[in-house]
Amino acid sequence: MTKKEFWRSASNWGLICGAALFVMNIIGWALKLETTHGGWLYELLLFIVICPLIIYTGRRNAALSGAEGYSYGRAVGYVFAMMLFAGIAYGVGRFVMMNFIARDYYDALSASGFDVALKMYQGTAMEEQMLTVRHQAIRMMANPIFLIFQSVIMLMVKGGFLGLILSPIFTRKPDVFADTTNE
Repeated sequence: MTKKEFWRSASNWGLICGAALFVMNIIGWALKLETTHGGWLYELLLFIVICPLIIYTGRRNAALSGAEGYSYGRAVGYVFAMMLFAGIAYGVGRFVMMNFIARDYYDALSASGFDVALKMYQGTAMEEQMLTVRHQAIRMMANPIFLIFQSVIMLMVKGGFLGLILSPIFTRKPDVFADTTNE
């Protein structure tokens, strides 16, 4: 697998992963999973989407690597590259969801978290600062670059951690007896 094939595969499968995560985001919004189940069911669904894609692409790349083998470092690097592209696609999807499709839902979701903090600091000097933080957080959620960056970091951490765990499953040693001459 050449560098060009590596990056093409990582970008294609990353975009597929990001699109699948966006679909899960729509399902989570439709079923209100983040508010009714405290977010754990939503995170479980994201995990169920990411794991099979990592395993499938890892096995696919190991099979395509031929006699050169597929090392642990290359497998982990591929997962990180794939999660980079998945984060970009998922970030764009989150921006569309948060600002056009389900704006009221996400505003209420973020407001409920800030309301808990405001009740804790009610009547203190921190109350005014919490209102300022709330206003800034709402403004940041309207910024596509912030959401894309946040999604890339989130998926590189989650997916990268999964890649560290799952990569030994599909590593392959090089074939020392393969004929590598191209005559």
